[in-house]
Amino acid sequence: MGKPKVDGPELVQETFQATKPMGDAATAWSKFLHDGFASHIVLRDRSPAFNGNTAGGIAHNLWRPPGPAPTLESPEIVLVRDYSIDDGRYINNAWLQEMPDPITKLTWDNAALVSPRYAKTLGVETGDLIQIRVNDVIPTAPAPVEGKPTPTPPPPLPPPRELEIAVLISPGHAENSITIPLGYGRPSLSSVGERSGFNGYLLRTTNDPHYIVADGRAIAGVAVKKVGRKYPLSITQDHFSIEGRGLVREATLEHYREDHEFVKKIAGDDELPEKLPSLYRHPPLSAAQQWGMTIDLNTCTGCSACVIACQAENNVPVVGKLQVAHGRAMHWLRIDRYYASENGYDQDKGELPEDPEMVHEPMMCQHCENAPCETVCPVNATIHSDDGLNVMAYNRCVGTRYCANNCPFKVRRFNFFDYNQRPVGKKKIAGALNIYKEYFAPLTEKGAPDTTKLSKNPNVTVRMRGVMEKCTFCVQRIEEAKIAAHVRAGATSADVRIPRDSFTTACAQACPNDAIVFGDTRDPESKVSKMKLQDRNYRLLQYLNVNTRASYLARIRNPNPKMPDARKIGIASPNEEKS
Repeated sequence: MGKPKVDGPELVQETFQATKPMGDAATAWSKFLHDGFASHIVLRDRSPAFNGNTAGGIAHNLWRPPGPAPTLESPEIVLVRDYSIDDGRYINNAWLQEMPDPITKLTWDNAALVSPRYAKTLGVETGDLIQIRVNDVIPTAPAPVEGKPTPTPPPPLPPPRELEIAVLISPGHAENSITIPLGYGRPSLSSVGERSGFNGYLLRTTNDPHYIVADGRAIAGVAVKKVGRKYPLSITQDHFSIEGRGLVREATLEHYREDHEFVKKIAGDDELPEKLPSLYRHPPLSAAQQWGMTIDLNTCTGCSACVIACQAENNVPVVGKLQVAHGRAMHWLRIDRYYASENGYDQDKGELPEDPEMVHEPMMCQHCENAPCETVCPVNATIHSDDGLNVMAYNRCVGTRYCANNCPFKVRRFNFFDYNQRPVGKKKIAGALNIYKEYFAPLTEKGAPDTTKLSKNPNVTVRMRGVMEKCTFCVQRIEEAKIAAHVRAGATSADVRIPRDSFTTACAQACPNDAIVFGDTRDPESKVSKMKLQDRNYRLLQYLNVNTRASYLARIRNPNPKMPDARKIGIASPNEEKS
């Protein structure tokens, strides 16, 4: 068009200078780049304006009388924002794409969520493709009136709205209902978001933005049929599975009031001697401060903010849909999801609960004092520090993976490939085959853009192929706090202590409910020490004598006894009365 070439950084700098920063322009620009925002720009306060008549008119126009109840032949379609990528605005964020959904544990895709009973009626299983067809009501022309102009003919019937989408069976889902998360399946996006999932917007209209049901006024019917093909879904629920060992413990408030020691009566903890014998010679815990953690199941909602915070803090790589399907997701912290059913069910036989209770449990390295991983490492790559951490020496690790096999909590992750060197993205092979969101080892283009490299935490080692890794209790933050304490004290003595609760791990910092608490367990006044004194506190797999530094606080539910399903609340963990 004859215009000069536009330089992005120069445009930003010109816009910044137009805001008239104080002082030297170069200094102000450098400060702006460092801080990430312009502190001298203040938005003027505006008093809110509210017009009740306008709001009432909008509400009146949006209100629609409830339609008929959905049926097996014509189910309802519920369009919702996706938990990870919202309405699609975050689809190019690989961290969010690979974060398992808190309930379905699905990654990199969306799916049509249906109940087990409805899926059985349709004859489909998880991964089967179905076709959803929405037929609109045929418009009719008004009857002619004598003496008046001929009415305008009705508009032509629009073509049916159709969507082909994979099924995911979700226990507890409403019957005769299909839930479709929005934001996926859109073309012409980056290599991260392209060809992710299915486009639920194809079923959406202005009149039916969230809820579609055959009401006879606008929608004639909703038809669903099995296509006969499969679609691969990467679901992490069965990864790192652990047989029932009383990991999640909960009770109703009534039961808790009757027995404050109920957590010790699960998994035989109350029958264990006070000190179990051990052949393991424990290294001396000589440091003045010993680190530990508590996770409160009462306040954990499974939101997964801790998962993303850990990934960002510790340079945990994204591996792509195919590698996730192979069980190679690298998250140091995972959110385990448990179902509990009043009638029980055998998952090994393919049974699913119809109307279950659900509990979340964050699971990271428990930093066992008698760590099973340490005893099997042939090169001493995983060792114990004097302040109680189970730490990794990456340059010693030769990738035997013995430690992962011996970890009872399934929290160790192995770099099968150079995930950090070859990022997830679209790759063309031989100019003909398009590969999306996959990682094909050496076939994937090596290298990453500088913007991606700048997202790495410089205080954390970037791991490469053949190295085992796991949660470190954010040891880099501990060391940073130690250095800061020494600088403030101005002393060379090793007896300088970090101030109480002056820092925390990335997961604890990100938790919106303070469900995760980290601190010095030798300080009786620290928050973590006080949490560990509660009668709800318990440690996992205590009968193995691993002596975990992380512990959990049992979940206490308080259902309204008048609720129809109140009897089913608090049944996730067995106890003497409910075994």
